[in-house]
This record gives sequence, C-alpha cells and structure tokens, in this order.
Amino acid sequence: MTYVQNTEQDQAEMLAAVGMASTDDLWKVIPDDCRFTGDLDVGPALDEDALVRHMRAIAKKNVAADALPSFLGAGAYRHFCPALVDNLVSRTEYWTAYTPYQPEASQGTLTTIYEFQTLMCRITGMEVANASVYDGATAVIEGVLLALRTKKKAKRVLASKGLHPDALAVLHTYLRHLDVELVELDLADGATPVDAVQGEDVAAVAFQSPNFHGVIEDVKGLCDATKALGALSVVSVDPISLSVLEAPGAQGADVVVGEGTPMGNEPWYGGPGFGFMCSRMDHVRQMPARIAGETVDGQGRRAVVLTFQTREQHIRRTKATSNICTSQQLMALRATIWSSLLGKEGFVELGKTNLSRAHYAAQRIASLPGWSLTYPDRSFFKEFSVTTPIPAAEVNRRLLEEHGILGGFDLGRVDPTRPNEWLVAVTDVVNREEIDRLVAALESLS
Repeated sequence: MTYVQNTEQDQAEMLAAVGMASTDDLWKVIPDDCRFTGDLDVGPALDEDALVRHMRAIAKKNVAADALPSFLGAGAYRHFCPALVDNLVSRTEYWTAYTPYQPEASQGTLTTIYEFQTLMCRITGMEVANASVYDGATAVIEGVLLALRTKKKAKRVLASKGLHPDALAVLHTYLRHLDVELVELDLADGATPVDAVQGEDVAAVAFQSPNFHGVIEDVKGLCDATKALGALSVVSVDPISLSVLEAPGAQGADVVVGEGTPMGNEPWYGGPGFGFMCSRMDHVRQMPARIAGETVDGQGRRAVVLTFQTREQHIRRTKATSNICTSQQLMALRATIWSSLLGKEGFVELGKTNLSRAHYAAQRIASLPGWSLTYPDRSFFKEFSVTTPIPAAEVNRRLLEEHGILGGFDLGRVDPTRPNEWLVAVTDVVNREEIDRLVAALESLS
C-alpha cells in the first residue's frame, strides 16, 4: 500500500468536518476506566523513507511459502493457480461485489454464486450448496447446528478427534453455551472406529476424511452407523481429494463441509479463504448463508435470484439460521474460475499428481533408517504422518536453517504427547527433485 501522509493540517480539517476541536474530543464517548493511560512503548516517529526501510526490514524476516520447497499443510495447502485466475478476478465488475440485495442489478454476482453452488454440488455429490461460510472450521459447526435444528430433541454431538484441531475448538466454543453435550471419539490406528458411533439422543456425528493425520476414513461405514442412530452425518473434506475419492454424497453423507482455499486461493497468512457447505435438499431450509437459484423474469428470460430470503439476516434477523453476514464470494469466485480452467479431466489429473507424489515421498522417507510412517496400513491422499527419530520441532528447525526447506507440521504443537510425529504434505507444486532433496536432508539429520 502506498504511503499516505497524515499531516497536522489534514487532522485539523478532518476534526473541523466532524465538529471537534481536538482528537481528545473524539475519545470522550469512551469511559475513563476503559482508556489507556501513559505512553505507548513505541519508538520515535519516522519520516517516509525511514518508515519504508523499517517495514522492509521486518518483511525480510518472513519466509514466503513459495520461496523454498515446502511440505507444510495441516489444513492450508498450496496448489498451482494459473495467472488467468488473478487476471479475471481483478476485473472491475468484482471490485465492489457485496450482498446482492437487488437481483435486477446483481445478475453477474448472482450468476457466479449459482455457478459456484453447481460446482460444489457436483464435486461433493450433494443436492444443494450455499455461498458461503467463513472457513472450514466454521463450516463444521454450521453443519452441526443444522443437525441440531433438524433433530430438535437430540442433545448430544459426536465428533471425531480426527477433525482439524481448529474445527474441534470451534465446536467446543459454540456448544458449551448450548444445552448440548459434545463427545469426542478417539482414533484407532489413525482412523475413527465405526463401532464408536453409538449412543442415544445424538443429533450429529462429525468427522473428516482425509482426517487431520492424513488418513482416509471409512466414510460409508461412518455414515451408515450415523444413520442407524437417527442422526445426521457432517463430513469435512479436502475438495481436492474428491478428484480421486468417491464423493461423500454417494456414500450417504447428510452434510458435506470443508475449507475451499486449495481451490484457486493461496494459503498466505491463512487466507482469506472460504468455507463451503453442501447438504441434501431435505435440509435446505436449515442451511445458513446465501443460496442463489435460477428462475425467469416477467418477460420469460433466464434470471438468477437469492432464494429462501427469510434465512437472511437483512430480512428476519432474529430468526436467521446463523450469524453469518459476510459472503466470502470473491474467494469462492476464484475457486469457480480455477475449476473452470481445469475442467473435469484436469481436476482428476491434479488429484492423480498429488496422490502419486505424496506416495513417492512417503516411500522414500519410510526407507530411511529410524524414520517410519505412523500409520503404514492406512490409505492417504496427499498428506501423511511420519514418526521421527528426533523431535519434529528439531527436524523443522534444522531443515530450515541447514537446508533451506520448510518441513511438515509438528504434531507436538497440538498434542504434547506426540513430539515425534510429523505431518508431511506433498502437493502438485512439489516436484520429485524437491522430494529427493528433502529425503537427502532427512538422511543427514539422523
């Protein structure tokens, strides 16, 4: 962002425009006991040149994820994104796109929403999709809340410990303030046991596949067990994995959610990204956020509108299904353009590339003395857990300092009992040469 000065004259003119004599007048609405007193612990003011130099020096301390070979994933994955996505999404039509209150003036935005929903339904095998929720973790709780509204008398939710830690944390945050018991299901050899799905008064069973440890779950078995309880299954997925794995909708899922960032968006600083949510048509009136539908106008021409507007906060705020107010549609638009550029065959080819490179990396790493796959008998897509001979935190430090490689995710950060488990992600932007370079570096560490 270009440096913009704020001179004393500028400040005086702005204060005069709002009828204030000084900036102190602006703060009078803030109670005294809420105000900071004293001096802020910051250095002296800098001129423009010195400030730019200072900010550049700070920025150089960052290591860009695309500057080094990177095997870091854990829910935020980098995939190749054609330059055409940036070009198209930068068109001025999308600069001010927001909630399309007036369909007659928002046909472009509504059409992109409709196309996105169609895309997500085809990928997940579901019947209806919204556009959209904040992120993958938010999508999980929204799926669970949908189930609780549908199963009004049920007061228990089962959640697999294979869910992303952020999703589990959000579930705890929401459900602790409701009269709902959250039961976490332990993993067995990295996967959620189907026979753990049991009990009474259950509204939803939430799990993830591939799960946080990279293991592909028995989606059909878990969905069948959930249905036997009279509950709804909420399945969190990596959308890229559905290029080679069977769609959850075809395996009995009731609600499919996930993080859409891998589709045409970059994981820099965690986003911005977007969550997606799909369900069966039976539950469409319980879905949060926006849904675009196709109809005809008064002259019989094709038109796109927002449907079920009673769900929207701007219509019936007190009866809204969610507190979602902001559409992540710009990021969803990127996903739509990205997917259109790939096409069906390109999407499948992308999945095969991820699958083959990840399995090549796993085979090479597991061949090293002292290194092994944590779950050697489990299937995985593009991410897998490795048991390391030294703490994973030490592995990452030495890889970066001695070899210029960004290592995998240290599972000890989320579970102190697992200091020697290392989550390695291999996507299409990691080539065989970089994998071999990683293996050579690991060999030198042990």
